[in-house]
Parts: sequence; structure tokens; C-alpha cells
Amino acid sequence: MMKNLNKQINYNALGYIVVLLTLVFNACKKDKEWPEMVIPTKVSFNAATYNIPKDATSFPVQLKLARPLEKDGKVTIQVQSSGTTALTSEYSVNPQLSGDKFTLDLPKGATSASFNITSSKNFDDSKTISLKIVSASGGAVLGESVLTASLTLRGRNWVEPSLVASLTALSNFGSVATGTETPSQSYTITGANLSGNVTITASDYFKVSTNNTSFSSSLSVDANNKTATIYVKFAPSSKQNKDLLGTITHSVSGLQNITVSVNGTETGNVAPVAEVPLMNENFSYGNAEDFLARVTNTWTAYSAAGSIPVYYIPQGLSFSNYVNSNIGGALTFQHGDFSREDVMSAFTPQTSGTVYTAMMINLKTAGAGDFYCALRDGAGAFFNRLYAKDDGKGNLILGMGKNSTAVYGTANYKYNTSYLLVIKHDFATKISSMYILDGAIPATEPSTATVASAATGTSPTSLNDIIIRQADGELSGTIDGIRIATTWKGVLGLTN
Repeated sequence: MMKNLNKQINYNALGYIVVLLTLVFNACKKDKEWPEMVIPTKVSFNAATYNIPKDATSFPVQLKLARPLEKDGKVTIQVQSSGTTALTSEYSVNPQLSGDKFTLDLPKGATSASFNITSSKNFDDSKTISLKIVSASGGAVLGESVLTASLTLRGRNWVEPSLVASLTALSNFGSVATGTETPSQSYTITGANLSGNVTITASDYFKVSTNNTSFSSSLSVDANNKTATIYVKFAPSSKQNKDLLGTITHSVSGLQNITVSVNGTETGNVAPVAEVPLMNENFSYGNAEDFLARVTNTWTAYSAAGSIPVYYIPQGLSFSNYVNSNIGGALTFQHGDFSREDVMSAFTPQTSGTVYTAMMINLKTAGAGDFYCALRDGAGAFFNRLYAKDDGKGNLILGMGKNSTAVYGTANYKYNTSYLLVIKHDFATKISSMYILDGAIPATEPSTATVASAATGTSPTSLNDIIIRQADGELSGTIDGIRIATTWKGVLGLTN
């Protein structure tokens, strides 16, 4: 019996809940099925200050709506007594003022709004109107900033600010030797109702003055309601023989800049001359592949002549912006079994200063580590040796050795990819260095080498020739564009 009683109570409770939900639903449906959800739009002035020209018939003042209105709205704007000097007889507002306020109707979907101020033009001096957005309703709400704005009505005595130059370009200053100055040319500027001094700035290699005595690259000139004379000189110093174009720029707050064009030609510079290298080898030996020592007597075999040779190929290597890039052919070498030929090419022996060697390389294979190129002294000892090895994971590692001690870099390089190497020996410090270039060619020698030897150990007393070596083991590749010189710029063919 208790079980049936509990069921009856549960049924009755459920019935009450259904009736209650039905009443709530009908009550909502009677008015609206769901309450309207509206996100209000913030309204503010588009700017804090407005200047109304004296000849304007009607001036629009823009309001800023943060987003399109989701519902019709209203904005009320009040003329503030504080900050307003204009009388109501000296201007009108559309929509009309009601007392000291007017209201803008903003329709649903509006993305902008404005009202118009019209000056009566019946006063001499400028007048101000201070406005404030005091209320918003419907789909609009007050913004968080720029709720007040100051409007200036220009009176009949107002003069619009202006700055005028007497010409737009000076005559060509002609050909002028570097490091000298020309006689001056001049023009005038005239200002009216300016907000401050005019800043005059000259382009490089031109100078300006107001007294034709003291010249500089920039000036500050008072030209308000007066005329000022500006003098200009051409003083080239680019160290290049070329035409130099420039401008004299005049700027003052509130107005657009005005410019006067200037030009002249710099002369008298000695054209830069590249250093003549000790060796400049582009392997331009014809269109047929052959033994290198057979197509030229510049290279001769010094070891195992007539065995497996160093080859000449007609297709050279390329490296962006290298002076010897993509000129003529190249040489190829391959280490391996059996007797293999080694070749050499001599240059003017060097015993002091620095010796730089540059070349493009493209290695195909490498093994446990060996050298393939070096410089020699008069006794035939190898210095500034170029080494290569595989890291065991298919990556190429490059190194060098002042003598038989190899020093490898830490970076990995790619097979079948062209790199530009610069190898240096300094007789004074007894240090050899190598720079591996894989992009832009530096105009000056980097402060840190990719690889550098110690100053200790055997050092050369002279450097006389360059060799290409083929030995046992696994190492093969292509070499092209060999240059030997005494400076960084010289070895890379850069002008001073």
C-alpha cells in the first residue's frame, strides 16, 4: 500500500510541474516569445577639434559609431557655456537647437552620423562653440572618450595659413669637383598666419643659408607674414662621379610640405681600381673535356704524371656576385685506388704580409678526412691545406690546416652544392684562417673566421704555388675560379 501511495504522490507532483511550465510558456507567448537582445552602439565625436573655414556654407561634424546600430537610437548634444564664445545669432545647427540642445535620430543599421554647423559670417574675429554628447538612448550608448568637441568658426578677418616658394626648382649647379662648393643660388619663401617657424632641410650634398655666409643642412626660419630669402650651395662628396639629385624641403605644422628641386654633377673622383691578383684562374680552355695538364701549360703534373689525371671540364661553377663566377670551365679531382696525378700552378712567391686564396668548390663525395688542395713553399711543403670529411650521417664537414694538423668547422654542409672559400695566411701572426661563404659576399673581412689554425707549429717562410691533390680514399669534387691576392678585396675582385 505504501508503494502505491508513493507512486500517486509522484504522479501528482509531475502534474503540478507540467501545469506550471504551461502557464509560464503562455505568459511569455502572450507578450513576446523571447525578449529582444540588443548590443548598444557606442557613440562619440570623430575628432576633438574642428575648424570651420570662413567661406564654408555648411560644415558637417562627424560622429563615430563603434558598430552598426542594432536598434533605432537617439543622441542628444548640448552647447556648453564654458568654452563657447559664439552667440546663437552667429551660427545655426541642423537639426535645430531647442534651448541649448539638439537631438540626432539614428536609424537601425546606421554606421555613421553627422550634423551641420553653418556660420552666419557676421563677425570679424574667430568664435568657438563647445559641444558635448550628454545622453544616448535606444540602440545607442555614450562612448568612453571624445564626448566633447571644440569648433572654431573663422571670422571675416581670418587669413588662411599658407607658405609659398618663389620657384619649384633651382638651375642645375653643373659639374663640380668632389670636396668643393659652388656659388650659391637663391629663392624666397613667403608665409601667412603660420603656426611657427619653417623648418628647411636640404638633401645630402646640398646646404642652405639665410645670410649667404653660414651654410648647413637644415635651418629654422621665421617666415610668418613676411618673405625670407634662402640661399643654396652644392657641395658634393659622394666619392663617385655621377649626377646628384635632391630637394630642399620646407615644413611647418598644419600645412603640407613644399619642396624645391636641386641637382648637380659630381666629378674629379679617381675611378676605383681592383687589385691585380697574383693568380686569376677561370679555366677557360675550350669546349672539350680533357686532361688539365694537356689543355694548358699553366698547370703541370708534379707527382705521378701520366697516371689517373686531374680533369678539365668545360662547364664551370657559379656563385652569386663572385667576380669569377660562371666563367670558362673548371677542374675535377677524385681520390681513389691506384696511382693518381697531382698538379700545380705557380704564382709570384710571397714571404711577408698576408696571402689570400679564393675558390669555388663543389664536393661530390668525402670519406674519413683528407686534403685536396694546398699552397706550397719553395721546398714543396704543403701549407693552408683544404680538408673535407663526412660526418657519418651523409653531411659534409669542411676544414683546413696551416700544416698537417687539420682543424674542422662545426657546421654541416651539403654535397653537390657550390661554396666560396677564402683561405688566408698571415706571415706576421703565423695564423692561417678559412672563411666559408654561403650567401652574400662581405665587402670587408669578417672579424671571426669559420676555421683558424694556431700560431704554433710549422709555418711557411714563403708561399710559391698552389696544388690539386688526388690521394687514396674517398674524396671527389670540382674546383673553379681560383684567385690569389694580398687583400680581402683583391682576392674577391672588389674595388677599393
